[in-house]
Amino acid sequence: MTCVHNKRIGDNYGISCQECGRVIEGYGYGGFFGRNLQGNERCTHGSSAWYKISDAEEECIYCHVLQDRRKKVN
Repeated sequence: MTCVHNKRIGDNYGISCQECGRVIEGYGYGGFFGRNLQGNERCTHGSSAWYKISDAEEECIYCHVLQDRRKKVN
């Protein structure tokens, strides 16, 4: 299956679209567990997992959650 979105996420279970959740390959991201995630889980990855995507935002390399960089600046 394919979709028109570009943001994909994958692991050993398969690949899914992060926009619509459609399974692209295999069982999809997370297999059984990934299908049961609600999408509002809090990111628990450390500060080394984040990279800058703009002056205002950064993204987690593992779960692709966005956060405001300005809140971290002291």
